[in-house]
Amino acid sequence: MTDSERLLGTLLKTSEKAANIARVCRQNEALFQLLIQEKSEEEKNPRFFHDFKTLADVLIQETIKHDIGLEFPQLAKRVRGEETNVFSNTLGTTVTVEVKPTQTETENLLAEILDNNTTTAEVLAKEIHREIDISEIPVDTGIDDLIFNIDVEDLAIWVDPIDATADYISGNNVVDETTNLHTSGLRCVTVLIGAYSRSSGDPILGVINQPFYTCEDSQWKGHCYWGYYNNEISQFSFSKPERVTNTILVSRCEDPTIRSKLEDKGYRLMEVSGVGYKILSVATGLADAYILSKGSTFKWDTCGPQALLNSVGGSIFDFNKYTYATSDLDLKYHLKEENHANRGGLFAFNNLFTLFRISSIGFP
Repeated sequence: MTDSERLLGTLLKTSEKAANIARVCRQNEALFQLLIQEKSEEEKNPRFFHDFKTLADVLIQETIKHDIGLEFPQLAKRVRGEETNVFSNTLGTTVTVEVKPTQTETENLLAEILDNNTTTAEVLAKEIHREIDISEIPVDTGIDDLIFNIDVEDLAIWVDPIDATADYISGNNVVDETTNLHTSGLRCVTVLIGAYSRSSGDPILGVINQPFYTCEDSQWKGHCYWGYYNNEISQFSFSKPERVTNTILVSRCEDPTIRSKLEDKGYRLMEVSGVGYKILSVATGLADAYILSKGSTFKWDTCGPQALLNSVGGSIFDFNKYTYATSDLDLKYHLKEENHANRGGLFAFNNLFTLFRISSIGFP
């Protein structure tokens, strides 16, 4: 098996393990309320009055780091994400969360967080240490017949363990029947993993897992997507968008002037939850673009999704640079940066037609 096959297989399997943990943590409402911890003032996203960190977030991020490090030791210290690994539950217990060498050790650590709820700790530890088979991954195209080669030594990885945490907590589901977009709810929740080149800063390989894609007999099942783009070689697991929807995704706080200019051009604007879900919807063709003029997203939100967009011929531009027609518009990723915000905003698109059409608008 090549490094490319091993890496993609590892990212897919660890994303599905992450999805399993998210589903387990969401099943028991009493436990779920116990696990929720409000983020500190320093960690909060300024867009939201309430921003939450859950044990699921921390467990997933640490599990992804652990599993990638087992398969690729050279990447172990190059996996970074949104969350710190210090968790304080509503009972006042503060613990550094990590995946221990054995299931029993991890279970004991989780029991400490869960006020000696050993039954639940055992369930979570079992999921964390369970081996995922590639056949379990709900993906349209797997790791067979890859046409690309990856230099693992040049890679680093950004992780968002649970994007759209507020929707994960609320659990509501609202669907727009005209566009088939989920404006809020569990369908908007995603696990985001993005590998990028340390030398160029370009996203190369992205995996997006939707843990709550369908629900049958009160059991949630997910769906997974991946995309690769580098040196003009692209490959992806889903159908490339073949139609223009005239739909652009925006945030609820988007500037009224920008909204007006887009609507005057004939676009339908939709507000949906989750940065990962928005960009995934653009990549799969449910929308043509996603525009955000504010610097309220981060590298972990966009690295994996940008790789998917690049693989189908789109990209994510820095919105501020784009409006002033400067060069080097694509978002870049470097671990050495101290501020990981996409401070210039976002312009995510999946086709050149949309890029050229919006280019003619002219934003303030």
